[in-house]
Amino acid sequence: MSAISEELRTEQFVMSLRGVVPYVYEQAWQSVLDGTPLPRTALHRGPDGLLRRTLRPEARFRLQIVDWRATRAEVQDTRLAERLAGESAAGLPLDRAPLMCATLIRRSDRDWTFAWRYARALMDRRAGLRILEEATEAYAVLLRGGIPRGAAVAALTGGARPGAGQPGPASPGATSPGPVAPGGPLPRVRPRGPVAR
Repeated sequence: MSAISEELRTEQFVMSLRGVVPYVYEQAWQSVLDGTPLPRTALHRGPDGLLRRTLRPEARFRLQIVDWRATRAEVQDTRLAERLAGESAAGLPLDRAPLMCATLIRRSDRDWTFAWRYARALMDRRAGLRILEEATEAYAVLLRGGIPRGAAVAALTGGARPGAGQPGPASPGATSPGPVAPGGPLPRVRPRGPVAR
């Protein structure tokens, strides 16, 4: 498979939401992803032709928040369809972290659209669905004034969340010893393949 076709392989989730508090929603996503290597992971092809992971310590998940309320609903729908098609066609450069992007679009005073996509080489659809589930749980906890489970565990363990696919501290720029391959069962969130230790 060529590097270009690998870059174009993305998984995309689009959801309609009601009554979202946008900055709390972003905080929920950060509480889930910051405790994993996922937002800091980039991929490159090794001398053997296999994809390998590199952790970029400075990379961080960011949620883009946009407001389309001044635009008519039918124009919003067209813009959204064009945006999603354009993102799918553009892919994600595998050598840059994060290998994911997310946008929260305000459609009306109460209605929002959340669009999240990530490189398929980073993780499979099952792991993506698990992250969506964890972010939803974290959002509910934050709205009640609590601390999300992942964030609480990360604070106590210095950033490592047991069972979340977090391998422990990595050296800046370190690469994994093995190729990217689908993982086994997912106790929580498990990215595809090994990550540098």
